[in-house]
Amino acid sequence: MSSAIVVAGGAPCFPPWADLEPGIISSIAVCCSLADYASCRGVCPSWRSALPPPLSRPLAVLPADDPSGHPVSLAACSLHARRWARLLLDHGDLLLHRPASIIGDAPGCRCVGASRDGWVALVAGDAAAPVGPVLFNPFTGKEIPLDPSLYQPAHHPAPKIVFSRNPTGHGFTAVSLVRPDMVAVQRAAADGCSYSEDTGPLLDGVFLVDVAYGGDGDKVYCLSRDGQVHVLHLPRRSRVNRRMPPMEVGTLAPRSPPVGAAAFPPPYDAISLVTEAKSLALCDGVLYQIWRRATGAGPVTVDAPVAGATAARWIHIFEGDVFVLKYDPEKDPGGTCWTVAEGKDLGGNAVFVGMNDAAVVRGEGVRANSVYYWDRPRGGGGGDYEAVVYDVETGASVRWPVAFTGGVSSPAWYFLPPADVRPRVEGRATDVEATSSAEEATSLEQDEEQQSAHCLKKTKSLLGRFDHCIV
Repeated sequence: MSSAIVVAGGAPCFPPWADLEPGIISSIAVCCSLADYASCRGVCPSWRSALPPPLSRPLAVLPADDPSGHPVSLAACSLHARRWARLLLDHGDLLLHRPASIIGDAPGCRCVGASRDGWVALVAGDAAAPVGPVLFNPFTGKEIPLDPSLYQPAHHPAPKIVFSRNPTGHGFTAVSLVRPDMVAVQRAAADGCSYSEDTGPLLDGVFLVDVAYGGDGDKVYCLSRDGQVHVLHLPRRSRVNRRMPPMEVGTLAPRSPPVGAAAFPPPYDAISLVTEAKSLALCDGVLYQIWRRATGAGPVTVDAPVAGATAARWIHIFEGDVFVLKYDPEKDPGGTCWTVAEGKDLGGNAVFVGMNDAAVVRGEGVRANSVYYWDRPRGGGGGDYEAVVYDVETGASVRWPVAFTGGVSSPAWYFLPPADVRPRVEGRATDVEATSSAEEATSLEQDEEQQSAHCLKKTKSLLGRFDHCIV
């Protein structure tokens, strides 16, 4: 791909295609369908280096209020692009599906959750006529209706919903932050039974701002506004009486840990009180908190005295300031549980937080040891969300893209399913709960799962093989 167009005199009229600026290549590729995007990466080495692999490329979810009118669309912002652009998914098998349930035609469809394997959580309507929630895979068309208790628009018009990986109709867990002082949980068993409950008085008086699904699937982390983490334990159903044990609320440490701001070393005990935007993330099995002074909150000065000092110390916190803390109870046993995270702590990963369950990604197209998050546009007020990249090593935050040309309406990150993801066909047997023949999926459910897997396989075959890793 190094030839140039020449005129009769022999002088080249245009430079070789391989010499195009990366920004121009990104502008071309962002207008392509996924299949054509993959083809663009195969043109030559320079084009491939300018375009990150599709499966590790962060995407944004555009809900029903986008101009295309489709219940779910995806947008991408390439490395050198200057805007978010909707992906063209209209090449045969790469066509995005519409939800078959009523939520597909309901007004005000919103994305309130996204997993790391291609699923999203959708709600629609309002307090007078709520619709949903539903788990939906836009590439396979598979959808799973959730219990109505997980969506209470009278209390929260857009609750964050996190859920287990590779959900199926006969085996999943979904957790919804339905209101600031309550979390609702739905657990579906292999025999088709579904169990729903909420925390009720267990978290009474606690103002929650985020939830994160535990990597082992039997716990959920709930983050309060002051930085305290509550743990919901979800015990598995007993083999003896076949009942689903009720969930329990506990703390991170087995012993009594410091509560609230006392869990953080100075001056972060004071900073925790003025950073309302907080998120949880699990990276390589370690729990992190990301604090922000959000756009529109204005600057603030806090009194953060040093232990043993007589003079006061004042710290200025500005809009957009970000703080990353790591849970490390062994570093100071009996003292503060959290330490300031260093860049190397993330191990070269990029952490994506938002309405989605926090995703950890490493590979081309993402900045290592960084946190990607959504913020309101500069200048405050309403409008779409803008993406921001915070470098943990340098402490610098950069808008992405830098030149604002329009954001996205739902603060959720979306990633295409990695190549090793396969939908489950039947529930996993455990020591506590064995799968009997009566609890196995029916042949109809198996056919649906096989069809879903077939659609996903065809999608990946068109995209080709990519060097990426989603943790």
